[in-house]
Amino acid sequence: MGQKLKTMLPAVSAQLEQLFQNTPKTDKTETLAVSDPDLLTRLITVIKPRQEKPDAIAAALLKQFGSLAGVISAPPETLLAATDNDALLAVYFQLVHEAAVRLHRARVKQAGVLADKEQLYRYLRAILSQESVEQVRVLFLDAAHTLLADEMQSRGTVDHTPIYPREVVRRALELKAHYLVLVHNHPSGDPSPSQDDVTMTRHIVQAADIMGITVWDHVIVGGQKLCSLKEEGLF
Repeated sequence: MGQKLKTMLPAVSAQLEQLFQNTPKTDKTETLAVSDPDLLTRLITVIKPRQEKPDAIAAALLKQFGSLAGVISAPPETLLAATDNDALLAVYFQLVHEAAVRLHRARVKQAGVLADKEQLYRYLRAILSQESVEQVRVLFLDAAHTLLADEMQSRGTVDHTPIYPREVVRRALELKAHYLVLVHNHPSGDPSPSQDDVTMTRHIVQAADIMGITVWDHVIVGGQKLCSLKEEGLF
C-alpha cells in the first residue's frame, strides 16, 4: 500500500494543484454547502462506485474519527483497521488529505504567508490538527513574506517535543530567511501555551534577533482551535 500511495500521490496532487491555480478565487469557491456525512459518502462512491451502503460506511468512519478531517488524515494503518483492510479507501483518503494540504499551501504561497491570516490558519490546521504526537514546524519567509520552506524541526510525544534555537537559526541563515513563523500542535486539543512553550519561544526570538531574523509569530494548533502567542502578548 505504501508504494502504491507514493506512486499515485504526486500525479493526483499535481493535477489538483493545477486545477486550483486555474480556479478564480471568489467567495463562492471558498466552501461547499455539503455536510461531512454527505461529502464522505460521495467520496466513497467516487472511489468505489459499486460499494454497497456507502452512507453507512461514512457514518461509521465519522463516528470513529469525529470529522471528515479526522478520517482523511488518520494514519494508514488506522484507516485499514477501520475499513476492514480496504486498502483502496485508505490510499485514496491519504491522497485526498495530501492534496488538501498542498492546495492550502498553494493558497498561502499565492497570498503571501502574512497577508491572509485565516488562510494560513487553515493550512496549519490541515497539517497539524489531527497529529497524535507533538510536532514542531517552522515556516521560513523571505523579506517579501513569501514562503521559502515549511519544515518539521522535531517530533516528540503526546505532550512534549524538543526544539533547539541554534538549529532553527542555522536553518534560517541557510535559507536566507528574514522572518520565521513557529508552529506546533497540542494533541490534547487545547492550544493554550504552557510556560515551557513561552520560554522556548522567547529563546528562539532572542537567538534569531541577534542574526537580524524576526520571529513573526508562534502558533499552537489544538484540534480546530489555535492560539497565537504574538496576539496573546507572550513575546
